[in-house]
Amino acid sequence: MRKAIETGPIGRGRLPVGRLPLAIAGAFLMLAGCHNVETGPDDADTAAAAPVVATPLPAIVSDPAAAKPLTSFDGKDANGDGKITQAEYAKAAQSIFQMMDADQSGTVTVQEMDAARAALGMSNAEESSEKIIQQADSDGDGKLTLAEWMANANAQFDVLDTNKDGVIDRQEWDAAHPAPSAPDASASPEEAASASARPATHR
Repeated sequence: MRKAIETGPIGRGRLPVGRLPLAIAGAFLMLAGCHNVETGPDDADTAAAAPVVATPLPAIVSDPAAAKPLTSFDGKDANGDGKITQAEYAKAAQSIFQMMDADQSGTVTVQEMDAARAALGMSNAEESSEKIIQQADSDGDGKLTLAEWMANANAQFDVLDTNKDGVIDRQEWDAAHPAPSAPDASASPEEAASASARPATHR
């Protein structure tokens, strides 16, 4: 066998004896490099692909100044065109809900609404938080979900839009909010967990 390797022609599957050790060493080197197997993305790639989570809105009790503008005509009129669209009204209502939901549980309780109204100086409003929640609480569990809150806000928008043109203008707003003297003149039906939770039948 050794003789065949030594004397056989090169290029027909046989190697000269001098080159055989080199070929074996090369094969071992190739196999040695196979231990670095890719098993998944780098940590850096995974971190870069992680979804960005929106920063929660501050609770009304900790930052009432952030919520207060959302209860006024000008605060709801996001683009400043002198009218409130249903989308603008709904966006303000959703933000107020999220700010009332202090524990980020997805529901607003009587205690959370009381705290929000107190922070906004609305504790002396005619209706209690409990009554406001009862009026919008469609499943009767004593607290409001975002869906219940938004359904009621949509009903309120329809009531305020008296000429049914799809927007609330300043005249319609003022007619629905004959203000006493002061800062709460601009308070909306859903102000800080108060009026917005009232069903449409309340206006």
